[in-house]
Amino acid sequence: MKHKWLVVLALPIMLLAANPVAAAKYSSSELKQVRSFQKAYKKLSKKTYTKKKLYVKAPNYASPFGAGVLPSSYLKDSLAYVNYYRKLVGLPSEKMRAADNRDAQIGAAVLGALNAKTSLSAHGLIGYRQPDYIDDDTWERAENSTFGNINFVESVSGISAGQNVTDLLLDQNNISGAGDTGHRALILSARATHIGFGAAYGRSNGKYYNVENAMFADDILRKAKKSVVAFPSTKVFPIELLGSDTPWSVYFAHKKITKRPKVYLYDLTAKKKVKASQVRIYGTDYYGEGYTGAVTFYPGKLKLINTHKYEVNIKGVYKYTFRLFRQKGHN
Repeated sequence: MKHKWLVVLALPIMLLAANPVAAAKYSSSELKQVRSFQKAYKKLSKKTYTKKKLYVKAPNYASPFGAGVLPSSYLKDSLAYVNYYRKLVGLPSEKMRAADNRDAQIGAAVLGALNAKTSLSAHGLIGYRQPDYIDDDTWERAENSTFGNINFVESVSGISAGQNVTDLLLDQNNISGAGDTGHRALILSARATHIGFGAAYGRSNGKYYNVENAMFADDILRKAKKSVVAFPSTKVFPIELLGSDTPWSVYFAHKKITKRPKVYLYDLTAKKKVKASQVRIYGTDYYGEGYTGAVTFYPGKLKLINTHKYEVNIKGVYKYTFRLFRQKGHN
């Protein structure tokens, strides 16, 4: 996941209508959900962590190597965002384990020590040489934890823990290619129960590395909590998360998709229909995230309007509806 604030501003470009939220357009159950999500979003921390504020103890990129220690607030903020997004799609919350956070921090610090490049080879440290001052156990932990999500950030003003999670969720700049939502699939895994977080700045390149340690064998073997997980999700969904560069996705815990389907999007409120663009299918690619199949696509010329109800129809595979709301503010 590549995120540049100085060169490429990767914040979502919204296709938002200017009309205010009209509570009368929601059913009573929809309005209850909207208010619940708005309250939850308001409680999420927006604190920015600069290089000076990121550490309780900074990493040591020499002998003896030290991964550093993050503030507990950073870890709690990260988990809160992950669980907010999981709740949006109807998944249970995940927990943090001290060992998962430790290994994630080791992964981020080793990336920092290596001044790792923004590339797929950072996952698992493929092609990187182990420095003499990093022992074998530490190196192995870094290899394993970096197989999870990595967000690469170049910023002089810092970034919030929540923005890191959101960047990975939106998957607008996945270096695997447009439409690949593997980072999102890991955050929204239907089998995941625990996750760890790590963050560190590079030794000398000014780059910030955020690691989400979340690919665990014990979770992959668990029973899925939902058979289908969609983004945007069923029922109600925040319009702020659907930028023009944001791919949509539907993950299947038991179904395999072998043929690329046609995908149609309907604005049921305005009675308009469009064909989704750049439809892609995935099979075992997302097995590590707990899914056997996935379909991703872009909304094409669909106009997104707050309070409108939409239908997603993946022909011959799956169909569902959702209504938009604003997570910022009140109805």
